[in-house]
Amino acid sequence: MQDKISLLMEETGCDQGEAELALEMCGYRVEEAIKAIARLLRNIVVIKGKFRHEKTSQFGLFLVILNIKALDLLRCRAVLSFNPEVYAVPLDKGWFDFEKSLFGCRLWEGSVPAESLEIEKRLTAHFRESPPAALEHLGRQETAAVESDISRLLARHFGGGAPKLNLRKDILALGEFHSLEGRSPGARRSSRRVAKSEEQLVLKIELVADQTGMSASEMRVGDMVSTKIVDQRDIAQYLSRVFGGHSDLGPVPILAPVEAIESSGEAELLARVRFSTGVCGDASIPREGRFKVLRVAVRNQESHSWWRRFFRG
Repeated sequence: MQDKISLLMEETGCDQGEAELALEMCGYRVEEAIKAIARLLRNIVVIKGKFRHEKTSQFGLFLVILNIKALDLLRCRAVLSFNPEVYAVPLDKGWFDFEKSLFGCRLWEGSVPAESLEIEKRLTAHFRESPPAALEHLGRQETAAVESDISRLLARHFGGGAPKLNLRKDILALGEFHSLEGRSPGARRSSRRVAKSEEQLVLKIELVADQTGMSASEMRVGDMVSTKIVDQRDIAQYLSRVFGGHSDLGPVPILAPVEAIESSGEAELLARVRFSTGVCGDASIPREGRFKVLRVAVRNQESHSWWRRFFRG
């Protein structure tokens, strides 16, 4: 009996009381108990939000998903744009469809990739640095309290003046979450808090050369570089389409911020760019090569987009 309890706890991350209850309900059949726990334990908190900042005429969406039992951040996605259609995305969508809509908004004219990434990082840091008791409390906390915390976080991003924020919080059973994610309810999970729950996916990329551009040796963190995703893996090809870096004719350039650049030998540098919180790209480049680089302040990155011109004259 104790072996079954231990196995169930290891497989599902539940505690001993939950394991004993599930086994008793299922006639002490472990496989059935695993499925029962996936249906019964409502430990997945999904926070979907949209906001608009009137002073800058910017609109955004974000998605945060946490397992409050395992104290695990499962998803953190955000997009910021000058396109008001972003604000029209409904919050009553399931999290998977909402995430697809968010990725779609990144491809629209008017999106601001660097600031979108900045908001993702702020949200990620906020929830990863929250004490365990605060994360566990999310399952019972009123939506207004969560909204207040995120509103203050966004106000800091915009340098004051909290944006208008609409938020929806859903509580899901583990099985509901995995049924959308495409994972088995019995998939092994850690019961410990993981600081880096989202695996880092590194794509193979190339920087777009430009004889009149900036020398690689002059590039620095924060520069926006023109990149092509040349990774041939299926997941890479899928993400390339999501990020707008693929057409029927093959890879097309997309702008991405430089996250790190370091020496890789006497004549080469290794450049890493960031596409989203969990996805980056690496390229080896000649130290004396010249590339298409845009060096502007983050807040002015899209100052020449047609969307900003349309709304600001």
